[in-house]
Amino acid sequence: MNLTAPRIPPVSPADWPPTLHAVLEASKKDGPGRVNLFGTLAHHPPLAAAWLSLAKVLTHEGTLAVRDRELAVLRTAHRLGSAFVWSRHAAQAATEGLDPDETQATAAPLDTYAWAPGDLDVLRATDALLDHADVPDDVWTALSRRLQEQQLIELLVLVGQCSMMCMTLRTLRTPSDTAGPQVSISRELCCSSGQCVATAPGVFEQSDEDGLVTLLVDAPGPELAADLRLAAALCPGGAITVTEAP
Repeated sequence: MNLTAPRIPPVSPADWPPTLHAVLEASKKDGPGRVNLFGTLAHHPPLAAAWLSLAKVLTHEGTLAVRDRELAVLRTAHRLGSAFVWSRHAAQAATEGLDPDETQATAAPLDTYAWAPGDLDVLRATDALLDHADVPDDVWTALSRRLQEQQLIELLVLVGQCSMMCMTLRTLRTPSDTAGPQVSISRELCCSSGQCVATAPGVFEQSDEDGLVTLLVDAPGPELAADLRLAAALCPGGAITVTEAP
């Protein structure tokens, strides 16, 4: 599967409708890396308006704590294999109250990290929604002890909206805004150490079937360059090759 060439290339900013430029300008505080997202949505202006309106509510007008929101987004992006979304949010996670270990742990089995109970409730709810489109009673009860009704509804919608974004961008092969290094793997050389997944979970994943590495994206953004180089250096079997962008 080619995860590099976009199936529907983003529209050049010069051809965007004025309303899309205005939204991007007004949301600069959300950080860089959204030009290709907006360019993809520019193919469908009415849909873009609805999409971005919902995103604005969830990001700037919602009642859910920022930490809860980012945990749910990072977990969803990892589970759905969206390096675009995971890398963007991982890059800004420190400003949202997550330390590097916590950020990396959102892409690992939940029982491998000592999560605080409230964090674990959010992550378990996210997994349940992605797996079953439902939240089991015990997790719901735990969430309800801490979150208000409005926040509970918001969490459900957030996971749904993030899933929509991850699926859309992954399926359309929407590229990161800035060229980063390319990465390739050799499953024949992989020894299933899991070092790459721990180092760059938005790019690598271990197969549930054979434990060997699989590639979520072969041209991640430049913000992951250091992690990719480290993953290649740590790989015991030399299964990872990183080619720097020209």
